Formats: sequence, structure tokens, C-alpha cells
Amino acid sequence: MLFSYDPMMVVASVLVAIMASFTGLRLAGDLSALPVPARRLRIAEAACALGGGIWSMHFVGMLALRLPVSISYDALNTLSSVLVSILITGLGLSFVHMGQSDSKAGKLWRTAVSGTLIGLGIVTMHYIGMRAIAGNCLVEYGPTGILLSSGIAILSSIAVVQIAYRRRTLLQLSLAAVLLGITISSMHYTAMAFTRIVPVSELIALAQPMIQDSYLALIVALAAFVVCGLFLLTALPLPATGWIAAPAGAPIAAAFAAPEPQALPQVASPRAASETTERLRLPYEQGGLTFFVDATRVTAIQAEGHYTRLYEGQESHFCPWSISRVEEAVAGRNFLRTHRSFLVNLEHARAFQRKHDKVFLMVPGPEDNLVPVSRGHVPEVRKALGI
Repeated sequence: MLFSYDPMMVVASVLVAIMASFTGLRLAGDLSALPVPARRLRIAEAACALGGGIWSMHFVGMLALRLPVSISYDALNTLSSVLVSILITGLGLSFVHMGQSDSKAGKLWRTAVSGTLIGLGIVTMHYIGMRAIAGNCLVEYGPTGILLSSGIAILSSIAVVQIAYRRRTLLQLSLAAVLLGITISSMHYTAMAFTRIVPVSELIALAQPMIQDSYLALIVALAAFVVCGLFLLTALPLPATGWIAAPAGAPIAAAFAAPEPQALPQVASPRAASETTERLRLPYEQGGLTFFVDATRVTAIQAEGHYTRLYEGQESHFCPWSISRVEEAVAGRNFLRTHRSFLVNLEHARAFQRKHDKVFLMVPGPEDNLVPVSRGHVPEVRKALGI
């Protein structure tokens, strides 16, 4: 059975996919900087936005389909397709933030697994959604189409995760969203190109609840409206360059008032840092705002590529400074380099531990509350601790 598409609806499906991709990736962008409960909520929000957007794109594309016969959709499979899409893409988004390994191999592994899960979510949603089609026709799939569309979805999703999480900039995120939106759409229309719709002589009555085209259009329009609304909310310009959060206890209006001319904490030389008694505040970014934390409250600092992770008790913050810049800033204070990837505030060191041939400092915050001490730094750490 020959079929065609409404060009305007095809364009609309691609735009919905791009907006959903941007929304989902933007919501998942600062997960590692949040405490665990808030992180779980944001993963759920991002999964709903991205998974719901994938579902919306699919059915906008199906509404663009022009067939010589009328079709309807099985309600159970239609509902299952959106739930599966949200679940699998949510797993993919959360996997990026699993584990504490910052090695190149660890990051590549998480990127590959996350992209694969997102790609599988796109593919699985598509074919479950196609199973929902009912009418006086049969839908057949070729193995070439399944393999090709799956390859497009998985490989492109891996590339998207790599682009989106390489640097936390609006440009990188936008590029990744456009690529993922095109990926979702390409997977759908590639799979449809290898799909055969065969007419049958009689309409088989089905016992399951069915959704007619008109009702499906309303449902999809509502879902697309929600995706567009979320997109508009999250697409607002990042305020990190212009807003600085007011200190704790200050009036709320202070956060929006024009700030007095004041430079960010300057990187001090070791000599100058040792001579000053001024309070040092380290910057961190969260939710588009730049906050500051008193250096004395930071228990440990971990390198994370060109950036760092500040641990304040059991909370962690994303700091835009490199570990070498942070080390210069805290020079002369009570911080000590224990490893090429770690600085420790010795005021918060609770214990010195040796496990076989490995040495650790117990400090609140990092994984298992243990910070590694490399062999070359062991004498300096023991001397600083007086052991």
C-alpha cells in the first residue's frame, strides 16, 4: 500500500523532537551538582520531557502519514510506548552521572552506555507505537530497516551525549539537542521507509480499547504543547554571567539588585595567600547561578576534566576553575595535595587509612568518604598530620 506524508506535519514532528531534546538535556545538565534527592527528581523531569517528546514526535509523524484506509490505535500499546520511552531514556540520562571515575576510559564507558540506552529507548518506543496500529491493514517490517534505524539511533545518541556533556555551555547543549532531534526523526522516517503496510479485505474487530485519529490528534497536540512549554521555560538565556546569588540570610531582593563593583576571588600567590587572613570563597555553578562557598567549609576538591568538584560535607558543587587554579587560590591555607586529582582540607581529615598497598584519607564527601593518597604524597601527608 502506497503512502505519503504531509510536509508541514513532518516539519512539526522534527521541531517537537528538537525542543524535547533540548529540554531533556538542559534539565539533566547540572545533575552531579545537586544532592541525591533533588538529582532523582531532575532525572525524572528530564526523562518525562525527553521520553514524552520522542513519543510526541512519533505520533505527530504518524498523523502526517496519508493512507488510503482509515486506521486507529490500540490504547494499551499507545500508553505502553510512552512509558517505555520515559523509562529507558531516563536510565540513559542517569547513567551519565553514575560512578565517580573521572578517567578517560570511565567517561567513554558511561557515554557509550548512556547513548546506547537512549538510542534503544527511541527504537523501542517506535516499534511499540507501530504495534498500536489497527485497521483493515497489516504492518510488516524488514530486518534491514530495523538494523539501519537502530544503528542511526544508537550511534547518534552516543555522539549526542558526548557533545552535551563535554562542556556545559548553551551552544554545546543546543548543538546536541538539534542532533538528537534529527536523530529521533531520522530513525522514525528511516524505519518507515522499510515498513510495508498491506491492505486486508476485512476489518478484524478488536476487543481492546481503541483511539481514533481525531482523539489521538488531541492527545498528541496536548503532549506537544507541554513539550513546547517546557522548552520555552528552559530555553531562557543562562543568567550565570549576570546574576550572583545573594549570601545566605541576605534579603531576597539583594540577589536581583545591581551588584556593587566587586571582583571574584582573586587567585593569590602562595606567599600572598600565607600572609592574608581574609576569607576565601570559591565559586560554583548551579541552576544558571554562580554561588560561593567558604573555603573552610570545603572538605575536599576533586579534578573533573578542566573543572573541579567541591565537596561540602555530603554535598558536591560544580566549580568552573581547574584544580591547578584552585590549588593556587588555597595555597598557604590548610589544603594539601594528596593525589593528582585531589586536594584535601586537613581540618576535615578524620582518619589515615592504609589498605594493602594503597593509602587513603577519610574526609566527608567523596565516594566512600575516602580520598586517595598517592605514594609520592604519603610522606608529606603523614608529616602534616603529625604521624
